[in-house]
Amino acid sequence: MNKKAIYAIICAVIIVVSTVTVISLYGSAPPSESLPPTQDIVDMTGRTVTVPNNVTRVIGVNYGALRLITYLGAASMVCGIEQTETELAGRPYAMANPQYANLPVIGPQFGGDPELIAAQKPDVVFSTDAIVSTLDSLQSQLGIPVIGIVYGGLDTEESRQTFYDSLTLMGKVMHKEDRATEVINYVSGIIDDLNTRTANIPDADKPSVYVGGLSSRGNHGFTSTSASYAPFTLTNSKNVITMEMASNSTQVVNVDVEALPSLNPDIIFIDYNGLDLSQQDVRTHMDVYGQLDAIKNDRTYGVMGYNWYALNFDVVLTDAYYIGTALYPDQFSDIDAVEKADEIYTFLCGAPLYDQMVDIYGPFGPVNIK
Repeated sequence: MNKKAIYAIICAVIIVVSTVTVISLYGSAPPSESLPPTQDIVDMTGRTVTVPNNVTRVIGVNYGALRLITYLGAASMVCGIEQTETELAGRPYAMANPQYANLPVIGPQFGGDPELIAAQKPDVVFSTDAIVSTLDSLQSQLGIPVIGIVYGGLDTEESRQTFYDSLTLMGKVMHKEDRATEVINYVSGIIDDLNTRTANIPDADKPSVYVGGLSSRGNHGFTSTSASYAPFTLTNSKNVITMEMASNSTQVVNVDVEALPSLNPDIIFIDYNGLDLSQQDVRTHMDVYGQLDAIKNDRTYGVMGYNWYALNFDVVLTDAYYIGTALYPDQFSDIDAVEKADEIYTFLCGAPLYDQMVDIYGPFGPVNIK
């Protein structure tokens, strides 16, 4: 082999070794020297926002923004929180990250205070207040990019897609694209699993169900319910409350006391947030509620409350698996609801939290409401 050939081989080896070394240091290809300092993104309100490419400090304001940041594995980037976020209990993303309570407070819930936000010098601010004028005003006051997020939900395909779109956008801004994809795939996989287990069960073989005590901007009693209760929709359950009864609303509504006996659900679930109030309601109106088969037969069960500064997606999914095991034991015979809950909390929030949630609410299982 001549000297030129040997020299060429040595150079090629050096290039390969150098590339492998750099990738091992960065976990991917190294940052490009030519990468522009900013990028333009279109937020979920249609605003074009110029954001820095090197984002290391973030703040989430308004309901749920910090939750989504946590799901994306970006807890270490958070440099300030709203006052309400210092109270960790009841929100798994915060319970799994107690360091949040020690971060600087950037004002009250539902938006914070512009001066306090600016003092922490975030690179970007995420806000679930999807009103263009409000977002523009905050960005103008801060001189910092403010990105509008539409929060989404789990009860309909449209709301789920909005949730996924939020994760995708935030992942792009924080360079957490891989994690955003992982979360979307994980949640959609759970939803597919729940649907596969329950979609083909004939209605005639399904017990009818009712959920009471749902919280919404505070705790409520037995008649507080929903026609679009996500753990029911995800498990294709036979909810006695129809969309027509709820005036086609997907929100929490109150039904008439006198209407429930005619609906007569086979099984009743109670949101632990409203358990005390539900017990008071039932005991006050035993002449009405005592007629319900579920109450006469002690088929009443407790579920974790998932509305706390907006929807806790993780709690919805854990409740759905528990409800599946309670309603359809054959289809969920391989599922331990407690183990599944800890799997979900660990994946989305970073820690197994079922026992801590039990300390706040109560365990999956029967509850006495009479």
